[in-house]
Amino acid sequence: MFKAMKIPRKLGLSFLTICATAAIVMLVFFTSISSIRGATDQNNLSQSIHAKALALETALLRQNSQFRGFLVTADESYLKSYNEGRDDYDKTSAELEEILVDPKQEEALLKSREETLAWRKNWGDRLIEKVKAGQRDAAEADVRAAGKAVLTSAAVLPLREIKEAQTKLIEENGASQETALKTALVVLVIGAIALIGISITLAMLLTRMIARPVSGLTRTMADLAAGKNDIAVPDTDRGDELGDM
Repeated sequence: MFKAMKIPRKLGLSFLTICATAAIVMLVFFTSISSIRGATDQNNLSQSIHAKALALETALLRQNSQFRGFLVTADESYLKSYNEGRDDYDKTSAELEEILVDPKQEEALLKSREETLAWRKNWGDRLIEKVKAGQRDAAEADVRAAGKAVLTSAAVLPLREIKEAQTKLIEENGASQETALKTALVVLVIGAIALIGISITLAMLLTRMIARPVSGLTRTMADLAAGKNDIAVPDTDRGDELGDM
């Protein structure tokens, strides 16, 4: 069938085969690159959420430690750090709420915020005002009597749930990136080998079906021009231009 085709069609079909193979390789390679990009974007988001959750936990612990420092010493410098920790928490909490997409993690964040505000109202801010009013001994007595109730654990634990979930996602996204990268490399290697193989095969095929017969026909025409009319003319059964010639 290929032999009977006209020469332009042979050349066109050969070129189309190479282009189609290259297009398939490029499509699969592009899909792999898109997967890598998607996993990278998700990984960046997970890392950002994890970092903000860690910053919230740090801000909470800072408030707690500075509150206790002020309670013991009544040194105003502790209040400056306490207020900075409070502002950092409020700012980072609002930022984290904007980028969270998982309802359970949003619920955990709101739970942490609720517990934080309750801790400030019942312990941090209230006892700080008590110390400022000259009732440091009474404030310290309240802390001793409260036991674990004065701790920030209820506000910290929901943040750790968020961090653990994001750590798991980071690991999964990393595995997806690795898989997509390996796929892209395999496709690139196999595609290159396939293109080279197809190109060589078509080159040999076209050489055998077009270039060699043209050379043979040239010799035959030279013999005819020289007056050798008793020679056998090859390829008269071909259905293409060479057969016509």
